[in-house]
Amino acid sequence: MTGAGKAAMPLSRILAIRMVAVSLSLSLLLTAAFFIYYLTNTARLREATLRHNVDSIASALNAGINPAMLPIYRDHPGVYGFRVFDRRALATRHILAEAYTRFLPAVQHLDTTHRGDGDRDRDVFAVGSDLYDGFQRFSPPGVHLPGGHVVSLLIHRVVLSGHKYWIQADMVGDPAWIGLGVIAIQLFSHVFFPLLLIVPALTLAMFLATRDALRPLRRLSAEANEIASAVARGQPLTPVSSQDMAREFAEVAAATNAVLAKLENSLQLQKQFASDAAHELRTPLAVLLLEVSQLPPGVLRDRIKADLEELGGLVGELLRFAQAEDVLTRELNEVDLVAAARKVCEEAVPLAISTRHMIEFNANTQPLIVAGNATLIEIAIRNLVENAIKYSPADTTVSVTADSGPCVIVEDRGPGIAEAQKEAAFARYWRADHRQGAGAGVGLALTRRIVQLHDGQILIESRPSGGTRMVLSFANGGNHRSQPVADANYKGFATSLRQS
Repeated sequence: MTGAGKAAMPLSRILAIRMVAVSLSLSLLLTAAFFIYYLTNTARLREATLRHNVDSIASALNAGINPAMLPIYRDHPGVYGFRVFDRRALATRHILAEAYTRFLPAVQHLDTTHRGDGDRDRDVFAVGSDLYDGFQRFSPPGVHLPGGHVVSLLIHRVVLSGHKYWIQADMVGDPAWIGLGVIAIQLFSHVFFPLLLIVPALTLAMFLATRDALRPLRRLSAEANEIASAVARGQPLTPVSSQDMAREFAEVAAATNAVLAKLENSLQLQKQFASDAAHELRTPLAVLLLEVSQLPPGVLRDRIKADLEELGGLVGELLRFAQAEDVLTRELNEVDLVAAARKVCEEAVPLAISTRHMIEFNANTQPLIVAGNATLIEIAIRNLVENAIKYSPADTTVSVTADSGPCVIVEDRGPGIAEAQKEAAFARYWRADHRQGAGAGVGLALTRRIVQLHDGQILIESRPSGGTRMVLSFANGGNHRSQPVADANYKGFATSLRQS
């Protein structure tokens, strides 16, 4: 099947797929930009990491767990640290939990276990210096940190069991790669989750809007298919309607109508010319044939007479070809394929006898009704039967079968048609062998046109045991009735021909 024959995807679906692809590309771009931003902005990443640590500490306290037992403080001593204390006055502050506080600002710590020895003072920062809520980075004086790291510090207020507390958290580097998890959380909350909400809704909205905007285009497509069907059936071409269309689609409809008008005019002129030419040639040819018949007998006269008869056949074929569409338009009735095929076989008896052939007719159903023109259908079948007789060796059988489908099958035992020539065989004036038999080479072209006018098709197949099988498939006329028949196989008819 060629590319043009393959089923195409609707434009609305193509646009929807492209919108999804653009959305996914945008999502990947935002993800990459967000990831690069955090990796290159170390301070921002450290702050987000410490806020994650503060949340983990608060969650542990709410669950009654000592935060110092969390994996990052247990597995990486001295790298991550924290302190949790209440908001009471400086002298009476109580520390709830802490771990590795080397770089944390000191607070006045009242420890009841040391009351007998007096209050133990630690390095006390100025009032409020340890109470600011925010993030900072600093290098401790006199301390060399490996890898060029600095201390990242976050002080944050939280509410635990209805009471307000301060949490100090610091870190020197990030050997536990907590930052990657933080980036993943940030990506989900700031990129993935919004996209999951926005992209489907936006895609659906754009799809519906696009489908509505393309409705005139779908109408144009449907009308174009109707025009193609009208051309195939030989019906008049109907102009495309441009009502309620956007300007761009209306311009396409107008251009299409202009082309259709020219095409319709050309088709009419072509058919009229062929019909007029055939009519004008028939009379002179008949006169010439009559005059040649009066010449003295001889080889030259017989050859001229044969040529004139062949030319007359060509003119007749061209006339039928030109009139086929008009005939079908005027006379469309129910046609019984079984009766039509039987009639053709009976009329072909004299030709079969003269060429020492046998005709075998088979009918598997009767009647086999299609909508069409009986004369044209008989012409199509007759062309195939006469070709089969013409190109088959003497003393062979030509089989004609009317079968459900509905279809008519004509088989011969001749040389067959090469695979590469099967399509060319339907061209006008094509003949398999110009040295064998008479004929103008219009028969198959006319046959295919007749079948197309009946919404059917003709296929050329090769018989397994040699020869050609021609299959005429017709569209079901909506009134297809079939029933078994007792005399379906005309073997007796074929035998009488052989005996003759």
